[in-house]
Amino acid sequence: MSTSGAPSPWVAAVSPDAPPAEEPTLVRVEDALLTGFESGPLNASKGPRRWIRGAVHDRDGALVPSSQRHWAGDVWSPVAADPERVKVPSRGRRLEGTWLYVGHWPQHFGHFVLETLTNLWPDPEQIQVDGLLGHRRFRGEAHGHRRPAQDVELVPWKLDLLELAGYAGRRHVQVNTAPAHVETLLVPQQPVVLKSWATPAAVALWERVAGRTQPGTDARVFLSRRRWHEAREGRSSRVRTSPEWEDHVEQAFRDQGFRIVHPETLPVVEQIGLVSGADVVAGFSGSALHLSAFAGPETRVVEIGDLRSATAPMATQQMVDAARGHRVAFCEHADRAALRRVLEAL
Repeated sequence: MSTSGAPSPWVAAVSPDAPPAEEPTLVRVEDALLTGFESGPLNASKGPRRWIRGAVHDRDGALVPSSQRHWAGDVWSPVAADPERVKVPSRGRRLEGTWLYVGHWPQHFGHFVLETLTNLWPDPEQIQVDGLLGHRRFRGEAHGHRRPAQDVELVPWKLDLLELAGYAGRRHVQVNTAPAHVETLLVPQQPVVLKSWATPAAVALWERVAGRTQPGTDARVFLSRRRWHEAREGRSSRVRTSPEWEDHVEQAFRDQGFRIVHPETLPVVEQIGLVSGADVVAGFSGSALHLSAFAGPETRVVEIGDLRSATAPMATQQMVDAARGHRVAFCEHADRAALRRVLEAL
């Protein structure tokens, strides 16, 4: 602990926006219609630059509002533009049985953990579903002919997360650009708006997942992005720091007794266990640090800024840590003095 008299870098995380007071709803829709995914540009000088469509409608074509995906409204996020009513087409794949709507099937780890996975907040012991159904990922263009809904094979880490959430052994179907029909569809209201807020329902889901893993024994864990960066060096804008700064940061945390972990080299079950068992979790801004969603309220979190957000914490990380009740410290990018102050205050 620092004895310099300087103010502590540790503060209670504050959510960018307050979550709604109401609990999210679960709507049952018989003879549901899922409209095909569409997207396009918006001619706007501020705010979202793209619109998307693809939601749930009832048998009469009326929109189920809780099926629309919502984001924080910044330039990087799309805006939902689903009509309140559509003509119900006769074409499109039909799924029999009861299905749970998961929103979208993203490829990205962070979006899956924070948005798709949290839509599994309904207690799996209280509902019976034959499969999980979602629209295709919301990024990327939707060109060409109408592509029908398809069964999808999820990568192992996604399957592991679904199993930890209590939804193993279900079918997984993706709605593409053609409509689809479902005998019975359960539509959970989303409990997270990225960069904005997360509700207690999301926290309960993260706790359910973490509770089914074996907590790690390392009190201090640093989530490294080094190998992820090395694999993309010179060909990706997502490399947002220098090797020299990474070297310095990792050595500084290693000297303080932190285990340096490369999350992408470990099964996701082990990643979650390491975080849930730690007293302090640290790492650079980004998806790896979002694993703090699985850490209890007593865990402290250190975020190291990168070139994307060099002087302030990422809104998404603030959202996660505020929902979990964490105390947090932020270190500005390439600021050795700030890093030293944080480490002295451990």
